[in-house]
Amino acid sequence: MKQPGYDAMADRYAEAFGEPYQFPMERHAAAAFAEEAVLRCGRTVDVGCGLGHVSADLTARGLDVIGVDPSPGMLRHARRMYPRLHFADGDALLTELPGIEIAAVVARFSLIHLPPERVRETLHRWADRCAPGTPVLVAFQTGDRGDPTPFDHAVAPAWRWHPDGFAAALDDAGFAEGWRIIYRDNDYRFDMAHLLARRR
Repeated sequence: MKQPGYDAMADRYAEAFGEPYQFPMERHAAAAFAEEAVLRCGRTVDVGCGLGHVSADLTARGLDVIGVDPSPGMLRHARRMYPRLHFADGDALLTELPGIEIAAVVARFSLIHLPPERVRETLHRWADRCAPGTPVLVAFQTGDRGDPTPFDHAVAPAWRWHPDGFAAALDDAGFAEGWRIIYRDNDYRFDMAHLLARRR
């Protein structure tokens, strides 16, 4: 799913976002994920890697990371800033990465740009390629109970999910929830969530 909005905003994103995480809780969630993923064989896939900052942080934590993003503009900055890391032009279905052994998957604020049914399809595709125990970490803006809610994201169409709803979608695809973190920043309009699940 191409995101021309991110191509148009890539230079501004590179100027504005020089760190992998905007809030301390996000760093803690990534650290907990990495401690689990580093014990597994294969590649950690950073879905919607954007500028590559999170890919670089997880690499520094000992993971063998490949970043995937549908925006050539964002990937251009990622490859410029992190020339030793591996980035691929692709979408969340990971069809551009055939044959790799997946150790873990992280998708921070990227699946929000897929319509809900595409999210469910994507999770099932991941499940088909993940061995039992494979950890998956997703992050998203939270919504009310019920169906995911569209919201006016500044760059591309997006949906908010209630954490229970996202956990249910993961469960339906074959992933059991391990933990979740819900947090809020007074300067941001929505609560945010990180949710880790493992392939059953």
